[in-house]
Amino acid sequence: WKNLSIQVLTAIVLGIIFGIVLPQYASQMKIISDIFIKMIKMVIAPIVFMTIVIGFANMGDMKKIGRIGGKALLYFEIVTTLAMAIGVT
Repeated sequence: WKNLSIQVLTAIVLGIIFGIVLPQYASQMKIISDIFIKMIKMVIAPIVFMTIVIGFANMGDMKKIGRIGGKALLYFEIVTTLAMAIGVT
C-alpha cells in the first residue's frame, strides 16, 4: 500500500465500482473530480517546463541542444497532429 501506483489504481477501481453501484451519489461527487483535474492541469506545465530547462542546462554543448530541440519539435508536431486527427474523427 505504500506504492503510489497501487494507491492510484485502487482508487480508480473503487471509483468505477462506486459509479456503477451508486450512480446517483457518484454524479454528486463530480465537483471533486473537476477540482482534481484542474489541479493536475495546473501543475503539468511547470513540471514539463522545468524538466526541459534543467535538461538543457545540464547538456552544456550547444550543438547537442540544437539537435535535441529539433527532434523535440518534430516529435511535438507529429504527436499534436495525431491527437488532432483522433479528436476530429
